[in-house]
Amino acid sequence: MFIGRERELRRLEDFLTDDKKRVFCVYGRQGIGKTALLKHLLEQHKGVYFPAYKTTEDQQLKLMIKVLNIREVKTLEEVLLEIGKLAKDDRYVLVIDHYGDFAKTDESYAVLLHKFLKDEWSSNGIKLILCEDSYLTANKLMLSAGAIWQDFDPEAMELKCMDFYESAGFFPESTAEEKVFYFGLTGGMPCYLKQVEKDPAHSVENVFLRHTSEMGVLPEKQIATELREMSYYNRLLLTLASGKTRVNQISEDIKKPKDVVVPYLKKLMSIGIVQKENPITEKDNRKKTRYSIVNESDIFWYKFIAPHMDMYLCGERKKLLEEEIMPHTSDYMRQVFIHVCKDYLMQQSDDPEFPAKLYEVGNWWENDDEKMTTAGFDLVAIGERNGEPAMLFARCFYDDDPIDMATLKSLIDLTKHLKTSENTYYVIFSKSGFNASAQTAAAAIKNILLISLEDVCAKRAH
Repeated sequence: MFIGRERELRRLEDFLTDDKKRVFCVYGRQGIGKTALLKHLLEQHKGVYFPAYKTTEDQQLKLMIKVLNIREVKTLEEVLLEIGKLAKDDRYVLVIDHYGDFAKTDESYAVLLHKFLKDEWSSNGIKLILCEDSYLTANKLMLSAGAIWQDFDPEAMELKCMDFYESAGFFPESTAEEKVFYFGLTGGMPCYLKQVEKDPAHSVENVFLRHTSEMGVLPEKQIATELREMSYYNRLLLTLASGKTRVNQISEDIKKPKDVVVPYLKKLMSIGIVQKENPITEKDNRKKTRYSIVNESDIFWYKFIAPHMDMYLCGERKKLLEEEIMPHTSDYMRQVFIHVCKDYLMQQSDDPEFPAKLYEVGNWWENDDEKMTTAGFDLVAIGERNGEPAMLFARCFYDDDPIDMATLKSLIDLTKHLKTSENTYYVIFSKSGFNASAQTAAAAIKNILLISLEDVCAKRAH
């Protein structure tokens, strides 16, 4: 059963119905669901999905002939002529997955495909969708100014991980806490979401601790396909997963100077593994820049498994699960809950009952350089209410105790560090609900919102 990806499918459908568009480029890391998305699209449209392979010209042609179910031919030009016959006067979708492998089969392949799409196929409605796992290959062969496809002004879509609500569609019968845990474990990666079963411990085993065909999508495998010098990239990601996010902290931890650390970070950013963050109201403040790992499943790997590779590689995986992973997930789950709450706020952009229309959700923090600490909000959102600017400040609590009035007051006090708008809202997200004093305050003060874990999980994907 195909789950989610409604926005991405709408983009692809719009492309297929646009007579002026001929080329669409899809890229994203292994296991993100590109193949499933494109095969699902082809269930509704006439066309063919061809997964290219790292091989020689004669073998590539044999594979294409088999997939297309056409007569035996000897050249790519003859294959493309046969595709033109299949299309006739109807719209026809040609999907080439692992496009880099196709283009590298022979230097003439991309040139000949481009020529056919521009000339021989100009009147028969053939649409070309190119798909690639490698960010660097996608940029070089599909997206850069020097790529052969740029004269078609191609659309490009990076397929990213599913958000919390799409991910929850894979385990609809799970409890609210389980759904948050599974999202933190899988990071919304479809290849991992399919491995969730029974309970959290079994799911950790399935995703990371068993040798399966999906192990090729582990973060280290993804990075190794793009970059060299894995030792320092792994070390840097271990540092980020431990909570050290500023360049000076990273530099000190991995014992490399800052001018070496920054290029490493930029490389990881270029392949979608790491992101750079700034406070939502101070985007140009370089002193407050911090870095983080993008995907929760990567954080899980580098936080709980990579530091214990001795146990992992020696086959002590049950011990690893029982002693080093499951007893130590509480702090990690709070960070996951912040991401889940961010997805909740993003869902409110089209909800007329929410007090403000939100345009951007980020956060804000202050650095104490002397103590080497950071303090701030968990989430800050910018939007509008009745045409006037609005701001929303949130804290997220994944504790076992209900939130009290003192916690609510501390959130309001923290906003004194910022210039706020007249339409300012304070939000507390809580796993364990709220005590009577907090509920009374929220009922009396209209710009205070109390949102429980159950409220968050009751929202549906849009």
